[in-house]
Amino acid sequence: MSCNCGCGGKSHTKKWGTEPKFSELKKGDKVEIVGYNEGDSAYKSKLLSMGLVRGVQIEVLQAAPLGDPIEVAVLSYRLSLRKEEANVLKLRRV
Repeated sequence: MSCNCGCGGKSHTKKWGTEPKFSELKKGDKVEIVGYNEGDSAYKSKLLSMGLVRGVQIEVLQAAPLGDPIEVAVLSYRLSLRKEEANVLKLRRV
């Protein structure tokens, strides 16, 4: 079965039909926050207070040498988030 994107049925490097997890993001990826998954409510509150609310776009700038944390651009500032903690974010690729 092939898709309509013109790739000829080759496998994609990005899964466009699925919501990405924060821990799966790579440098240059742009996503929008669409909600929150189940998780630590105290950490959710912390993310909300930093402006990570529904509708905000995030761009991945870089990852630490061992891959964690990840530096992102959000609103008008840069923020470093740990992968497993930030998986509480529900995301959609932009």
